[in-house]
Amino acid sequence: MPVWLPDVPTYSKWRNSACDCLDILHWHANSVIGAASGMEHPTILHLHLARVILLTPFRKIVQLAELMAYERPSGNDAKAASLTKDIQRWAIEDQYKARLATIHAGALFWHVRRYSVDAFYEPSSVFLATLALWAYGRFATHTTGSNNQTNTNPEEPSRDPDEDGADSLFPTSMQLDRPADDELVQLFVKRGVTMKANIMGVGNLCSRNGHVRVLAEGRNLLLSLRKWGDARLLIGKLDALLEACQVEKQNQRN
Repeated sequence: MPVWLPDVPTYSKWRNSACDCLDILHWHANSVIGAASGMEHPTILHLHLARVILLTPFRKIVQLAELMAYERPSGNDAKAASLTKDIQRWAIEDQYKARLATIHAGALFWHVRRYSVDAFYEPSSVFLATLALWAYGRFATHTTGSNNQTNTNPEEPSRDPDEDGADSLFPTSMQLDRPADDELVQLFVKRGVTMKANIMGVGNLCSRNGHVRVLAEGRNLLLSLRKWGDARLLIGKLDALLEACQVEKQNQRN
């Protein structure tokens, strides 16, 4: 039987330890940023990308994206159905780690927009971050903020907005692609199912069309990195996936 890694205690402990190690490295990197008056150095991109890779089923996400972009699978396609099920399980059952991954993917967007050094690894990093955000926006519970949410998991009961009056004391949104303090990050990780996950040029990632808009935003970011041939290849992949998602949306309306 396929193994669901987050349910394996040894794996969960290893993943948590790996995140702790990366946090220690990031704390030191932040001290360097502070000494440089806020200028982020290239190590920051690698630290964010490491979390995206560590906290997402990125190989399956890439496989599903390429399958949708180039093969346009039908509803009976077993491979697409299996990949979709696994990624949706990650977005819903492993939701805390999934939201942490979206924070680091958004922070990677922020870094490349402002501190790009035109390095060869930047296009592939933006591509993976874009697909991680696309997968979460596509399969996670859709939110509108203020605890008003549309549940995309038919097996999970919808939450009553009046269930917890204390929720009104918490923020209703987070800007993923801007620096945030640790308290807000932890709040989004734990309670983000009731918060908007905003990205510049996208709006709420977990809205009905958020996963489509984030593909366009990732493409635009890649267009600024055209010094590397790999960027042109990855732009083509995002274009094909964007077209497939738009066709899918149109078919759903019809």
